[in-house]
Amino acid sequence: MGTQTTGADGVEGPFGTIDLDATDPTTLLVSGEVDLSVTQDVLQELPRWAQVEQVDLRGTTFLDSSGMRLLVQVARLVAPRRLQVLGASGQPLAALELFGAGHVVDLVPAAPPEQRRTGT
Repeated sequence: MGTQTTGADGVEGPFGTIDLDATDPTTLLVSGEVDLSVTQDVLQELPRWAQVEQVDLRGTTFLDSSGMRLLVQVARLVAPRRLQVLGASGQPLAALELFGAGHVVDLVPAAPPEQRRTGT
Protein backbone atom coordinates (compact mmCIF):
# COMPACT_ATOMS: atom_id res chain seq x y z
CA MET A 1 0.00 0.00 0.00
CA GLY A 2 1.40 3.37 -0.99
CA THR A 3 1.46 6.58 0.95
CA GLN A 4 -0.75 9.51 0.07
CA THR A 5 1.01 12.84 -0.12
CA THR A 6 -0.20 16.32 -0.88
CA GLY A 7 2.04 18.55 -2.97
CA ALA A 8 1.83 22.19 -4.01
CA ASP A 9 0.31 21.25 -7.36
CA GLY A 10 -1.98 18.39 -6.44
CA VAL A 11 -2.48 15.15 -4.66
CA GLU A 12 -0.81 11.80 -5.11
CA GLY A 13 -2.43 8.72 -3.66
CA PRO A 14 -1.45 5.09 -3.49
CA PHE A 15 -2.97 4.36 -6.90
CA GLY A 16 -3.69 7.63 -8.67
CA THR A 17 -2.68 11.24 -9.12
CA ILE A 18 -4.46 14.55 -9.66
CA ASP A 19 -2.25 17.49 -10.70
CA LEU A 20 -2.35 20.66 -12.74
CA ASP A 21 -0.35 20.23 -15.93
CA ALA A 22 2.98 21.98 -15.35
CA THR A 23 3.01 23.30 -18.93
CA ASP A 24 -0.69 24.13 -19.20
CA PRO A 25 -2.45 25.30 -16.01
CA THR A 26 -5.82 25.06 -17.78
CA THR A 27 -5.47 21.25 -17.80
CA LEU A 28 -6.00 19.02 -14.79
CA LEU A 29 -4.20 15.68 -15.25
CA VAL A 30 -5.84 12.68 -13.60
CA SER A 31 -4.25 9.24 -13.79
CA GLY A 32 -4.32 5.78 -12.29
CA GLU A 33 -7.04 4.55 -9.95
CA VAL A 34 -9.00 7.53 -8.67
CA ASP A 35 -11.02 6.83 -5.56
CA LEU A 36 -11.63 8.39 -2.14
CA SER A 37 -8.04 7.74 -1.04
CA VAL A 38 -6.90 10.06 -3.85
CA THR A 39 -9.68 12.67 -3.84
CA GLN A 40 -10.24 13.21 -0.11
CA ASP A 41 -7.55 15.86 0.35
CA VAL A 42 -7.81 17.47 -3.08
CA LEU A 43 -10.85 19.58 -2.18
CA GLN A 44 -8.54 22.12 -0.52
CA GLU A 45 -6.89 22.59 -3.94
CA LEU A 46 -10.16 23.53 -5.70
CA PRO A 47 -9.75 27.33 -5.46
CA ARG A 48 -6.43 27.01 -7.34
CA TRP A 49 -8.23 25.34 -10.25
CA ALA A 50 -10.50 28.23 -11.26
CA GLN A 51 -8.73 28.50 -14.65
CA VAL A 52 -9.11 24.80 -15.50
CA GLU A 53 -10.80 24.25 -18.86
CA GLN A 54 -10.20 20.55 -19.29
CA VAL A 55 -9.60 17.41 -17.27
CA ASP A 56 -7.41 14.82 -18.98
CA LEU A 57 -8.47 11.27 -18.04
CA ARG A 58 -6.37 9.46 -20.67
CA GLY A 59 -4.22 7.89 -17.96
CA THR A 60 -7.11 7.03 -15.64
CA THR A 61 -7.84 3.32 -15.17
CA PHE A 62 -10.55 3.52 -12.48
CA LEU A 63 -12.96 6.24 -11.39
CA ASP A 64 -15.39 5.92 -8.50
CA SER A 65 -18.14 8.24 -7.26
CA SER A 66 -15.64 10.43 -5.39
CA GLY A 67 -13.83 11.08 -8.68
CA MET A 68 -17.10 11.94 -10.37
CA ARG A 69 -17.97 14.24 -7.45
CA LEU A 70 -14.65 16.01 -7.96
CA LEU A 71 -15.42 16.54 -11.67
CA VAL A 72 -18.80 18.05 -10.77
CA GLN A 73 -17.17 20.37 -8.24
CA VAL A 74 -14.58 21.53 -10.79
CA ALA A 75 -17.39 22.05 -13.33
CA ARG A 76 -19.27 24.21 -10.81
CA LEU A 77 -16.10 26.17 -10.04
CA VAL A 78 -15.45 27.07 -13.68
CA ALA A 79 -19.09 27.76 -14.62
CA PRO A 80 -20.44 29.29 -16.75
CA ARG A 81 -17.67 27.81 -18.89
CA ARG A 82 -18.30 24.16 -19.76
CA LEU A 83 -15.62 21.78 -18.50
CA GLN A 84 -14.19 19.33 -21.04
CA VAL A 85 -13.28 15.83 -19.89
CA LEU A 86 -10.75 14.36 -22.31
CA GLY A 87 -9.91 10.80 -23.23
CA ALA A 88 -11.95 8.74 -20.78
CA SER A 89 -12.10 5.10 -21.83
CA GLY A 90 -12.84 1.71 -20.29
CA GLN A 91 -14.27 1.74 -16.77
CA PRO A 92 -13.93 5.52 -16.25
CA LEU A 93 -15.95 6.20 -19.43
CA ALA A 94 -18.58 3.61 -18.50
CA ALA A 95 -18.91 5.14 -15.02
CA LEU A 96 -19.20 8.68 -16.42
CA GLU A 97 -21.85 7.60 -18.92
CA LEU A 98 -23.82 5.70 -16.25
CA PHE A 99 -23.64 8.76 -13.99
CA GLY A 100 -24.90 10.99 -16.81
CA ALA A 101 -21.82 13.19 -16.69
CA GLY A 102 -22.56 14.44 -20.21
CA HIS A 103 -25.24 16.67 -18.68
CA VAL A 104 -22.61 18.45 -16.56
CA VAL A 105 -19.39 18.29 -18.62
CA ASP A 106 -18.41 17.74 -22.25
CA LEU A 107 -17.05 14.21 -22.71
CA VAL A 108 -14.40 14.30 -25.44
CA PRO A 109 -13.53 10.75 -26.53
CA ALA A 110 -10.01 9.40 -26.66
CA ALA A 111 -8.43 9.46 -30.10
CA PRO A 112 -8.08 6.02 -31.72
CA PRO A 113 -4.57 4.59 -31.15
CA GLU A 114 -3.48 5.18 -34.76
CA GLN A 115 -4.38 8.90 -34.48
CA ARG A 116 -2.48 9.28 -31.20
CA ARG A 117 0.67 7.86 -32.74
CA THR A 118 0.60 9.87 -35.94
CA GLY A 119 -1.01 13.04 -34.62
CA THR A 120 -3.64 13.00 -37.38
